[in-house]
Amino acid sequence: MRTGNDASSYVLTGAGASERQDMKSVERARAAGVIITAQLESRPKRPPQLAAENAALVSLARALTGAEEDLLQLLADTALALCSADSSGISLVEHPIADDSRFEWVAAAGICWPHVGASTPVNESPCGITIALGAPQLFGLPQRYFDALRGPTPEVIEGLVVEIPLGAGANGTIWVMSHREDRKFDLEDVRILTSLADFAGAALTVIRARKDAAQQAAEAVAVRAALEQSEQHRENFISVLGHELRNPMSPIDSAIAAAKRASSGNETVTGILAVAQRQMHQLRMLVDDLLDATRIRHGKFELKCSDIALTELIADAVSAVQYDIDARKHTLVVSGVAQSAFARVDRVRMSQMLSNLLSNASKYTPDGGRIELIVETQSYSACRVTDESFIGEVVFTVRDNGVGISAPELSHVFDMYKQAPSGNNRTEGGLGIGLAVAKRMVELHGGTIVIRSDGAHCGTEVILRLPTLVEPPEVTRRVPLAAVKPARILLVDDSDDALEAVGLMLKLEGHEVRTASGGMLALSVADEFRPDVALIDIAMPTVDGFELARNLRARAALARLTLIALTGHSSEADKARCLVSGFDLHLTKPLSLEALHRFLAEQAAQTRNVGL
Repeated sequence: MRTGNDASSYVLTGAGASERQDMKSVERARAAGVIITAQLESRPKRPPQLAAENAALVSLARALTGAEEDLLQLLADTALALCSADSSGISLVEHPIADDSRFEWVAAAGICWPHVGASTPVNESPCGITIALGAPQLFGLPQRYFDALRGPTPEVIEGLVVEIPLGAGANGTIWVMSHREDRKFDLEDVRILTSLADFAGAALTVIRARKDAAQQAAEAVAVRAALEQSEQHRENFISVLGHELRNPMSPIDSAIAAAKRASSGNETVTGILAVAQRQMHQLRMLVDDLLDATRIRHGKFELKCSDIALTELIADAVSAVQYDIDARKHTLVVSGVAQSAFARVDRVRMSQMLSNLLSNASKYTPDGGRIELIVETQSYSACRVTDESFIGEVVFTVRDNGVGISAPELSHVFDMYKQAPSGNNRTEGGLGIGLAVAKRMVELHGGTIVIRSDGAHCGTEVILRLPTLVEPPEVTRRVPLAAVKPARILLVDDSDDALEAVGLMLKLEGHEVRTASGGMLALSVADEFRPDVALIDIAMPTVDGFELARNLRARAALARLTLIALTGHSSEADKARCLVSGFDLHLTKPLSLEALHRFLAEQAAQTRNVGL
């Protein structure tokens, strides 16, 4: 093995045999006298040409940024020049040596240049013997012994071979040949060739590492692109799923509401329908969470903020979970809500989020447990200033004495689609996206949300801070729903079930209703019926809701017609497109009578105010 810079050390250590080579081949070559390495010690050593060697190494260093084959050829050319040889080359085995392995001449210069690409068997070649002996070797008249070297080229007088250190799993050599009797190699040639071999080993390691890194990077890019495409497909599927779920939900929800209205006085029937209505509300929340998760991932989650009394916000959230609280005999304590406290928030989003937090508390609290909702307000003397229009913070704390959260789970509670272990969960465990949506919603409001727990069976505490406390508005009057007069309503949808269920619900509310199962039919019905309001589905075949709205707006006789889009598409972009297309309001399926009546009441109030 190599023991130092003095080339003679290679001769002294060359007797060690390698397990990779059949030593019988080595012994046969020695017996034949083809291995003449010992003669190097007795030959005069020519003086080094350091200037030429340094210049060659600089050129080789510059070639490191190029292709591997170009560097190998430059190494062969350099060995030819520095050793004043007649032929030179580099031979490589690109896999661990086996009985049938062969060295390929990947580069060659001088007389042997035409033979680039040739190969020699490892077990019967100067390269194989050199690797087996673990030191540079000199061969005399090698063509007379090695059959693989015989050919039409001038006879090889001497061949000097040095192993290239390539590490485990790869083998290579650099060699020079003399075809003249007056050119014999010495220890200076061994030193030069060893230096070039060391450089070749380091260079090939760097180049191949760079190539592997580039390949891995390309594979990583391809994998990332595939993941992004898969993610996009998933998000598109969720979006379509949300829309498709809203379509059947709308007639079911309307049918339940109509049945409750028609069954007034029958407590057994209304009780059963109340259960169905609560479950429909739960389904609607799940669909909303799915769509919100999609909007969050695409950066399209937007808020519509207004000043709202905290008492109304809390009432909305509590009413949504009251049935679950009662069914599990939980004690819900709400404290700290001031009648005069107002916050600037998205009412729908915040009530949804608070109800989700209360629902989680109920879900993971055993029957008969205790849940607290504490609402506090802090002036900016005690908290940070974020906006000149805000006077302080609102702090919501939801606390329970339920199953708690372990430390490992606590660090992942806000991860999308992360659910509690099944052992702690109830059958209605949800989709694992509520807290992720809540976190993003709070951040959009400029607030923070943290979850604390001392571990299993120690309960959970959620603290939500919103820097959105505002001065109470001077007038906070709501138009009562009773102020809504019966209206002439045209209902347009391509679903017969939706027309029947929603139409019946509107009729039970006292409205005069006509239905149309498509855009073309809706135009003729509108001309004859002269409706006050048109509730129009968007995704209809032949004539969609947008085209129908344009045609209705073009009719002078329907100048005062109120157009309301009733659709399963609920994104902000969908809402904006509806308003641009001539609709007065965008409502999401299933139809909310409260939202419809509030809008109609506000319109009626505005009409009275302008004296129409």
